[in-house]
Amino acid sequence: MTAEIRTSSSPEDTERIAHALAARLVPGMVVALEGDLGAGKTCFVRGLARGLGADADAVSSPTFVLEHRYPAAVGGTPLVHIDAYRIRSRADLESIGWDDLLASGDAVIAVEWPSRIAAAMPASFVSVRLRHVGEDRREIEIEAVRPTEAATHCATCGAALPTGSDRFCSPRCRSADLMRWFRGDYAIGRPIEEDDLSSDAWPGAGR
Repeated sequence: MTAEIRTSSSPEDTERIAHALAARLVPGMVVALEGDLGAGKTCFVRGLARGLGADADAVSSPTFVLEHRYPAAVGGTPLVHIDAYRIRSRADLESIGWDDLLASGDAVIAVEWPSRIAAAMPASFVSVRLRHVGEDRREIEIEAVRPTEAATHCATCGAALPTGSDRFCSPRCRSADLMRWFRGDYAIGRPIEEDDLSSDAWPGAGR
């Protein structure tokens, strides 16, 4: 999948774009959703759910509970919806069974604020970036992210990476890099206030 850019003029457009993407997803894939507050991330997940055969009407932001799981109808694919903004430690990730989710490969996983758990993300995933380009318009960029051949040394300790590895030589180095994210060593954008996290609504959309 090469980078694609779509333009949305309404929540319904955003859901349709996500619905079309869902047709190309298979169990085990991770969709990383980046976008400012109100850009439509949860709306996009609603479209994914509909396209995967899950209950789209049940989709809501998992900000305060970290994750929601939506089973699918017969023949569909379950969806796991994670909001990583409040994940502060490896224990938080373990509490939602992150490693087991990746290993099982039986659901599509949609992650909001994936930069919060960058070191724990799989080497390959689908990146979705939603940007405001007008009062009611959004630009949605969809791109497959894969390991680069240039990554030959561990991002934490600098050791040579075995063939087929991603950014880290060991779970220890992966966890060390993850801790840097939790400490705030890496920037993820403007500070976010508690009140900001109550909704991912479109302005004027009434939800």
